Amino acid sequence: MKKLLLLIVLCTFAFSFQADAQLKVKKFGVSIGNDWDMLPGLSTDMLLRKTNITTAQDVQPLLNSANSYQSSGFCENRNFRLSLVLEPQRWKNVELHTSGVFIFDRRDGVHFYDYSDNTSSNLNFTLHGSEIDAEAVLLKRVPVFGFLDRQFLNLYGGIGSNIGYQFGNYMSLSSYTSTRPDRDRTNWETEYANTYDNINDGISTRVFAQAGLGITFFRRVELGFEFRYGAGLRHYFGTDTDFTNLHSTAFNLKYVLGNRLSKAERQLKRIERAERARCTWGELKRCDGW
Repeated sequence: MKKLLLLIVLCTFAFSFQADAQLKVKKFGVSIGNDWDMLPGLSTDMLLRKTNITTAQDVQPLLNSANSYQSSGFCENRNFRLSLVLEPQRWKNVELHTSGVFIFDRRDGVHFYDYSDNTSSNLNFTLHGSEIDAEAVLLKRVPVFGFLDRQFLNLYGGIGSNIGYQFGNYMSLSSYTSTRPDRDRTNWETEYANTYDNINDGISTRVFAQAGLGITFFRRVELGFEFRYGAGLRHYFGTDTDFTNLHSTAFNLKYVLGNRLSKAERQLKRIERAERARCTWGELKRCDGW
């Protein structure tokens, strides 16, 4: 239900903005990519603040060990976008990209180790969750290559923002501990443990700069690549708020809608293209009317 309501709000916003700003629908498409929505200072302390107090107390003795250390952190945010591209009539080569964004099984986590002569322990803290966003990006399109009145390669650059709702959040703590009861013996005894704690829902928002390119095939299909860099906030209800640093890459596929022409206009366009196609390179300027 929450997903449906957000999609309805997104579509209502897009069409109302179109009416007020004299926009027309230019493209629609999908994209898939990966976000590195990193939590600066990601650590076990940051993650444990979001769990219940019992879990934090159970693992705290290991974290306080003199031989324990954090080895690495990671952030994985696979995402999928459904986009509607609007074109302002008064601004040349400007596009407004409105999207519904779906992030599946986001994972932020750290690996923690503790080692001594007779004990070796490994802890993995991972914060899981999903998210649905409403997004708007204002982009300037710069044609860089074309032929016969057709633009094949375009560069894009601009700014954007999104706001989202986080749900299905939980913390997983997996560990294994190997002990050697007798130092003179090489046999190790290993114990495994897994704990899962539910985390409150939350909200998030980001602002970013975006750059990319698009290659058009058959006048209607655009294949593109985009890169984003920005910052944001992530808040879980009842706990704290964290800043995030955003690095994002994605591939997109869009269908370009064309203007409907009359039969006579389409025939005239075909005649013009056929005439231009007969031009040799030396006659190109003459054929173009230069």
